[in-house]
Parts: sequence; C-alpha cells; structure tokens
Amino acid sequence: MHQLELFEYRSDYLFDSKNQIAHWYDILKETEDAISYAEHIDPNKGYVICGMEYEEYVDVKKDNLKGLTYDQILNYLKEAKKEDRLEKYKALLKFRNIPFEADLFTWHNEDL
Repeated sequence: MHQLELFEYRSDYLFDSKNQIAHWYDILKETEDAISYAEHIDPNKGYVICGMEYEEYVDVKKDNLKGLTYDQILNYLKEAKKEDRLEKYKALLKFRNIPFEADLFTWHNEDL
C-alpha cells in the first residue's frame, strides 16, 4: 500500500495487483468536498472481458461525515478483509446515519 498526494488531497491504495488478465486496485481518495472508496477491475487487452472496465464505489460528502475522519475511514478499511471491505464500509455508514452514494459501473471502452 502506498499513499499519493495530489493537489493537497489524499489518496491511498488499499490493494493493487496485476497479472496477464487484468489490473485490480482499491483506492480511498478525497477531493475538496468528498471522500470516495472504489474497487476497480481493468481487464487487459486480448481477453474475453477485454474492453469492459468495472468500478464499484462509495462516495460521502465531507459535510455529512458527522465527525468521521479520512484517517478513521482508512484504518477501518485496512482492518477489513478485502472481500468484505465494501459491504462493511456501507454498513458502518448506515449505522452512523451518514448518507452516501454507491454504484457499480460497467462500460465498454472501444479504444482498448
């Protein structure tokens, strides 16, 4: 895991792996007004799922965090098993009555 600092906002990879089929990565990042957690799968060219990219995400507006900090979210996500991380994070937000936006994106990229 490594941390990137872009424009004074944080971005932390919780998982990052590649093989001949795809690139998988999970990232927590902040912007001026939100904190986002996303799990990505980017297939490599030449495979059955080539051209399909997947992203499942949870976005929380900073104004709605009710005292929850980026570091607390990061530590919570680090403690969870990768396969449970997304659902546990959503459950935490629901338990604390913190509104969030979550979705799964699948799209076709014809440039690949």
